[in-house]
Amino acid sequence: MEYRNLWGFKVSVIGLGTWALGNDRWWGPQKDEDSFLVLEKSIERGINLIDTAPIYGRGHSEELVGKFLEKKGLREKIILSTKLGLNWHKNKIFIDLRKERMREEIELSRKRLRTDYIDIYFVHWPSEDMNTKEVAEQMYEFYKKKWIKLIGVSNFSVAQMKEFLKYAPLHVLQPPYNFFKRDIEKDIIDFCLENKISIISYAALDSGVLTGKFFKENSKIPDDLCRRYHSELKGERFKINKYIIEKLEKIASRYKKTLTQFILNWTYNRKGITSILVGMRNLKQVEENILCTDFSIKEEDLKELEKIFSERLQLLKNIKEA
Repeated sequence: MEYRNLWGFKVSVIGLGTWALGNDRWWGPQKDEDSFLVLEKSIERGINLIDTAPIYGRGHSEELVGKFLEKKGLREKIILSTKLGLNWHKNKIFIDLRKERMREEIELSRKRLRTDYIDIYFVHWPSEDMNTKEVAEQMYEFYKKKWIKLIGVSNFSVAQMKEFLKYAPLHVLQPPYNFFKRDIEKDIIDFCLENKISIISYAALDSGVLTGKFFKENSKIPDDLCRRYHSELKGERFKINKYIIEKLEKIASRYKKTLTQFILNWTYNRKGITSILVGMRNLKQVEENILCTDFSIKEEDLKELEKIFSERLQLLKNIKEA
């Protein structure tokens, strides 16, 4: 496992994302005993960053992680991150960044996680009408009380981060980023580098799209909310992605690596990226993903990857113009 500096922390380049461990309708059923094995094996293999959120299983993911860390006595060895800002009522999920709700959320998360402090605390999603000053000042209050060690935001734009920075320090950004979805390369990465904001990205495998497994003959796309409506797995986009995936697999094979391992390696080695979050649901996935850190992609292959990326963009553009 490789490690990098994150504001004084030594953080693994691969972090464990625990949304799927919430056992909810987004990712489908997940047994707690399997989740415990994933947590145990991930840490055993060198992962020391675990990311969760209250919305993942409506508290279940946090409870599971907290119970595991307490039982194993591992809290001090783990960089633990969670979030606030998403509330729910029945089947409705909504952004809730009221000051009183923020205070309630951190207490609930600390209780579920069985910890007095959170290493990285993120505002999960911004909203158009949020009071950024109030949100930032409340996060800063948590920081000054030492309830959190680092202040983070997730899914924020440059403009939103600039406004946030007027009222509080900002240590970490958590944006979506993968080989297909590279919007943060336009301005967000450079802004973060200029302002010393570390980036821990998520969606490295785009809900499994970039593993290539959904494009195999006789493969079945899971009937969960995250894949059932995924635009990359439908219509003309599916056909284009299948064509591109086959090209990527040929390059990965030169390194005797699976496409998953190859894509993860490419992602955490991109400019400005400190660590990447990867969802893992079983021991097979843990063992496969861990092996993404023992090789380097050659410069000529990196150039070929950029050509493939550009080709995909053109093919997608042709769909829109047709």
